[in-house]
Amino acid sequence: MLLTKLNTFKNKLSDLPQMAWGLAGALFVNRLGVMVKLFMALYLREVLGFSIDTIGWLLACSGAGLLLGSYAIGVLSDHMPTGKLAVRLMFASGMLLLSLTLLESPWLLALLLFLSGVCDGGARPLNQRLIMENCSLAERPRAQALNRVAVNLAVAIAGVLGGVLAHWDYRWVFVVSASMSFAAAFWLRWALRRWSALPLAGSAPAGPEQGLVSPYSDWPFMVFLLVGVMLGLAYETVNSMLGNYLLDFYQLGAGALGWQFTINGLLVVAFQIPLTRATEHWGERGQLALGAVLLAIGLGMLPFGVEWGMAYVCLSTAIWTIGEILFMPTMSVLVMQRAEGRKSGHYFGLYGVCWSISMLISPVFGSQIYSHFGGHSVWFACAALAILAVPLMDRAAVKMAPCAA
Repeated sequence: MLLTKLNTFKNKLSDLPQMAWGLAGALFVNRLGVMVKLFMALYLREVLGFSIDTIGWLLACSGAGLLLGSYAIGVLSDHMPTGKLAVRLMFASGMLLLSLTLLESPWLLALLLFLSGVCDGGARPLNQRLIMENCSLAERPRAQALNRVAVNLAVAIAGVLGGVLAHWDYRWVFVVSASMSFAAAFWLRWALRRWSALPLAGSAPAGPEQGLVSPYSDWPFMVFLLVGVMLGLAYETVNSMLGNYLLDFYQLGAGALGWQFTINGLLVVAFQIPLTRATEHWGERGQLALGAVLLAIGLGMLPFGVEWGMAYVCLSTAIWTIGEILFMPTMSVLVMQRAEGRKSGHYFGLYGVCWSISMLISPVFGSQIYSHFGGHSVWFACAALAILAVPLMDRAAVKMAPCAA
């Protein structure tokens, strides 16, 4: 029975528009360049000799760019063809990465990191809009699953490849990452010319979407964004707090932390598509609720397994990863449904902003709880956020369903 279902879903994947596969390919190549993010702090310290304080401010500039880009590029997509904008953004990202290897001034680096963050932030809303424009309502969950597999596979490869290049020379990390951005831009341009439902060449800018519904007066969507920030805070706190927590309470070092991210990426690659297929009949509300609950369980269980060590941490990672697999693509699909026929660039921009906000404030959120209430309290707080998000999410999802639009 299970094999029959998986074969059916495999056939459904093969029936996706060619542009969905083209976009997944572009995302895979482009996300290979994520190795820059993984090694940026080490490059700034070991090669350029900056202090920890200076490095923190420089990375904050990238975070500020991420926040601005998520909104500004999303809104800009209401006024020019999405594909053309995505190609230009990838090319600009490659140029910025190459330029970073030529500078040593912290002020110029801050500017380039800010602009690079803008490009990274703009990628999310453009990707969502390209799926919306090239896939039907029924095809979008599968297209989202395919994209998440492509992205996570690329990140898993990027970590290994970046480590090899950094051992050789940190600057090669930037050069290879820039090359990936250029390759992704050329591939996406070719794919859009050949397969896109909205041709890249010869398309006039969309122009202002006068008279369409704005997200700023769409209260179910605004509640949904609040839920996104809550879940984002719980999820992103793993990136900033898990390493120190494992060191302090489990006596596990950097190698153990690396294994958690590897397990996370490999589980998404292995199970995103099968789980999407297995839970399709639950509808968005069921997928979102179970995903948030599993995220809460996976994080909230960490304080109870100190004596069991590494195996228990891996189990925790597996549980919250399954939660991520369920709620993340489902949230994106609901945003697409709500944005279609409205001021979609504003919708996608604001959705990108909610995740950027989570990434910006999660280190502060986690560190303040850690320092004032102890490491265990961080995961109890994350679990509470995820659980509190469930009723809000369910109410917003009911209002955002296509029949309620």
